[in-house]
Amino acid sequence: MDVKNQMRIHSFETLGAVDGPGIRFVIFAQGCHLKCKYCQNRDTWDVNCGTIYDIKDLVKRIERYTAYMRGNGGITI
Repeated sequence: MDVKNQMRIHSFETLGAVDGPGIRFVIFAQGCHLKCKYCQNRDTWDVNCGTIYDIKDLVKRIERYTAYMRGNGGITI
């Protein structure tokens, strides 16, 4: 994996309303090493799972939802 141009992703939430202010595009990254005791997303810990995306493809995917995020929304990773 090219760590400068790619990212390992667990999943997306396209119209999230609880991970920050406004309507959000949420990216759940795969391969968390923190292993917090009360983690709600333990399935994101395994560094060998998930799908590898090119950053430019992620940007294109996010751009499809910019109309919903205008004003108070945004992106949460």
